[in-house]
Amino acid sequence: MSDDNGIDTTVICGFLGAGKTTRINRLINAGELRDALFLVNDFGSINIDAELIEANEENVLRLNNGCACCGVSGNLSAQLRDIRRWPRPPQRLIFEASGIARPRPLRELFAAAQGYRLDASETLVDASTLERHLADPAIADIVRAQIADVEKLRVNRLDWLPATEQEAVVERLREINPAATVEVEPSQEAAPGTIATHRENAPAGPVITDTVSFPHPVDPAAVLALLDAAGPVILRAKGMVKGDGPGTPRQLIQFAGGHGRILVTGPGRTHALVLIGHQGPEFDELLNGLRGLATPH
Repeated sequence: MSDDNGIDTTVICGFLGAGKTTRINRLINAGELRDALFLVNDFGSINIDAELIEANEENVLRLNNGCACCGVSGNLSAQLRDIRRWPRPPQRLIFEASGIARPRPLRELFAAAQGYRLDASETLVDASTLERHLADPAIADIVRAQIADVEKLRVNRLDWLPATEQEAVVERLREINPAATVEVEPSQEAAPGTIATHRENAPAGPVITDTVSFPHPVDPAAVLALLDAAGPVILRAKGMVKGDGPGTPRQLIQFAGGHGRILVTGPGRTHALVLIGHQGPEFDELLNGLRGLATPH
């Protein structure tokens, strides 16, 4: 609860596709986040995650441009000051960090912010992609920092792995952060047919983002097929498209860790896909293919 010590704040970190938004929605639906304000920091030109938070729209604030620890921390500080000036400030603040944010600068920022009390910091870890990400030189340092610099680690999709690999994941996390509490997150989705836990010779180019708009109906399966073909080049793709059949509702497309899924979602203004991956010809080829689908024939 908010009191003279400030607004209780929880910082939720985790690499791209780890399941941060899914965890927040589970807590909302369980009634555990009443009177909370959700501040969502997404990486890319469109804040897809903010649109997927299952709370009243006025309780969700968007902070775009990716990493609050490198470039937009001034914007975050200003937004926190504005929130404190509201006639009725929230009882609690849940900050969902972008998938490439490092926890330590965020913890320091909230600890120093007047009128806020940092209650907890945690990282969602996707067990199915951990070793692959730690072996990727373009992102390994970020993934390791997300594990090392929080008080609690929540392991997602652990049951996707064989028992021996499950034990190895937990040991790896305790090796990186021996002081953290490690908890297993309840599974919210079935395991795909094949889990590639180790690196698949992914390009080591810098991480970039781009957006493809889909103003016209499109076959979501065709979109997913292109993402599947790109495979290790893509770290995350997420967005909504108009279904191509009569009366077909808007479709949510998610792709991370080498696997994707299509879900029915509610109405909304966004019809675009945000992609994050390794720069190079494979990424460019994927963009060209997606833009070809977006162009009516």
